Amino acid sequence: MKAIILAAGRGERLVSGLAYPKPLKRVGGVPLIVRILRNLERAGVDEVGIIVGYLGDVLTAALRRYPFKMKLTFIENDEWHKPNGTSLLKARDFVTEATFVLMSDHLWSPELLTAVARYPLDEDEAVLGIDFDVPRCFDLPDATKVFIDGDRVVNIGKQLETFHALDTGVFRITPALMDELARVNGPDGCSLSQGVAALAARGQMRVVDVGDAMWIDVDTPATHAFAERQLS
Repeated sequence: MKAIILAAGRGERLVSGLAYPKPLKRVGGVPLIVRILRNLERAGVDEVGIIVGYLGDVLTAALRRYPFKMKLTFIENDEWHKPNGTSLLKARDFVTEATFVLMSDHLWSPELLTAVARYPLDEDEAVLGIDFDVPRCFDLPDATKVFIDGDRVVNIGKQLETFHALDTGVFRITPALMDELARVNGPDGCSLSQGVAALAARGQMRVVDVGDAMWIDVDTPATHAFAERQLS
């Protein structure tokens, strides 16, 4: 199995002014991205493509000091100031089969990844793990909302007023999503949500309920403190 971690952004709200990128922010004494990689390793993932950009040399050097059984491939994003869909496009050649896509600042329990992995995915589809337990979200205004019809995405975005569930940040994609991202990408880049919406318009963006599996987007000092409490 293969996975991609989006780790190119600045993460200004969490590590502004610090000499390391957000994925190296420690939670419970362990860098965010190392926690993610360890969970992927336990799940049997063989190769991980890590998209690096801002302070990418610092992140790469730090991760090379950790022993992992799986192969790490570092993919340079020289447009890291653009949205995350443009960042994911840098790994287009890496996605030759069903591949997990994860955020470098989302922590999740192994059960969540298992739920996404078990979804029966066709070669022209992608699937997103969604959480119906909206009230437990720590920072709802910043969460990406998902409007669905059955197990298909109808609409997705942070500003949706009507929605059914929340985007957990754990995807399993095929080259079909990369094709849609390439179509919507422009001079200002594109977001992953735009690519998801484009694939949804073709009826090929699926969702799977992650149940009570825990997850949190560690994007601000407040969510970082919450994640510390959860881990303890």
